[in-house]
Amino acid sequence: MAALELESDAPAPAALPGQHPLPSSSSSPPLADSTPARTTTTEQGHLDPCCSRPTTDAPPRVAVCRVRPSKRVFVPPPQYGLVEEGLVRSGQPSELNFPFLERLGLKSCVWLAPEEPNEPFQRFLQEQHITLHHLGADDYAATYDPLSEETVLQALELILDPANAPCLIACGQGRHRTGTVCGLLRKLQRWNLTAILEEYRRYAGPKVRQHNEQFIELFDVQLCAVPRPAPDSST
Repeated sequence: MAALELESDAPAPAALPGQHPLPSSSSSPPLADSTPARTTTTEQGHLDPCCSRPTTDAPPRVAVCRVRPSKRVFVPPPQYGLVEEGLVRSGQPSELNFPFLERLGLKSCVWLAPEEPNEPFQRFLQEQHITLHHLGADDYAATYDPLSEETVLQALELILDPANAPCLIACGQGRHRTGTVCGLLRKLQRWNLTAILEEYRRYAGPKVRQHNEQFIELFDVQLCAVPRPAPDSST
């Protein structure tokens, strides 16, 4: 027992050069960390000593905002497309499309469907002072009936007249009747038949009508009187 006590009272061995002195067995234990424990307060006022961020048992709040349509958003009508400068095509527009049409500054509208346009569209044309040309009006005609040669010639005469530009050519869906007249216009412009039918099919989608394509192919453009261009005032 005495040997043990002497061994415990023996001084610690000296440290070698460049080393830190070894702690003795009789040295005091290391001091505890004096940094205070971080506590947080929840939204209910309870302390949470285990978390470094506020915690809450309440479900997250979701803010629901009511979005109103902006006047700067302009939605074109269905099947809308630019045919030529001063000539556009589409199906029957709705009230959602009226702000877009206002920016076009239209002067005339060639309506090819057998039935009349709906009341909102007619009211829009009157308010904007746009002349409506309803061609091929027939109470007994169906929407799938092809256009007559007389109706086509009237439509081409209107859209070729510079006094009617900017002009909108439209029908109920903007596919077949409108596509037929646009196809004949391309024929007057000396497009090849492949390009004409490709444009017609792009707007018609899966509902291609072969009798319309045959009408475009067999139509005699010599029947249409193309107006002469206005003389250049600069010369």
